[in-house]
Amino acid sequence: MRRRAFLASAGLAALAGCSNGGESGSTATPTSTPTGTGSPEFEFRTVEAAESTPLNDPTAFAIVVENTGTGEGTFTSALEQKVGDGEWQTAGELEIPLSAGETGEWHSPRFTLQYLGTIQFRLAAVDETWSMEVVPAEYDFGVRYATPTGLFVNVLGGSFESTYPTTGTETATNESTPTPTAPADDQVWAVMRVDVRNRLEEAQSTPDASTFTLDVDGEERPLRREVASDPYEGGSLAGRTVRQGELVYPVPSDTNVRDLRMTWTQSYDEGDVKVIWTK
Repeated sequence: MRRRAFLASAGLAALAGCSNGGESGSTATPTSTPTGTGSPEFEFRTVEAAESTPLNDPTAFAIVVENTGTGEGTFTSALEQKVGDGEWQTAGELEIPLSAGETGEWHSPRFTLQYLGTIQFRLAAVDETWSMEVVPAEYDFGVRYATPTGLFVNVLGGSFESTYPTTGTETATNESTPTPTAPADDQVWAVMRVDVRNRLEEAQSTPDASTFTLDVDGEERPLRREVASDPYEGGSLAGRTVRQGELVYPVPSDTNVRDLRMTWTQSYDEGDVKVIWTK
């Protein structure tokens, strides 16, 4: 099988897809461009792609076509896409020159998707469709996520504390930090450190603390803002600056770091995002 290089077309940077039809005998004769003697006849074979892709994770797909005719020609087709129940839109056009009896692949460029949902694609010449589900991103603690708006959001990890803060201190403005507090019996504090960076020049809003949740073995734990000595706060963040802070949760005393699952969700005008940090 000959692999055909990608032929650049406008709009293809947003593409994603997966096969939902397997092997097919769809014929694309109307799209053929014959050269020389004989007549080409094209049959769509399959789409090679993943069924799903995480947010911001590069992916690609390939379309396989065979020339079952007696002459050389070029298979051409519009490539269309739509998001959810939206309208089909032309994303670009592909071309695969093939000799008689030859099978070739067209490869999309690698691309990433920024919002959750289902992306559908259609090869117009043969009316073949496939789809890809965009799923939450999953990272280790300390790996940052790039939002569509220009922020880096990161859960750095944390510590388990039997009381927190460990000491009560007075700040330079004579404001005292919270008094050391112990959680309920058979619990400890999970003190999680959040880091948000604005990579743009202009100020923008940062996520509210309520958009972060901590699960232990699938059970969501309550956020205790009043316990934190350096609480994470949302709000406006100046360009090229960083904000860090703590989110404190009571968890069972036998909790292991691998039991923790920190999730951040956010809705934008263009769609929703969800990121999960674990060890």
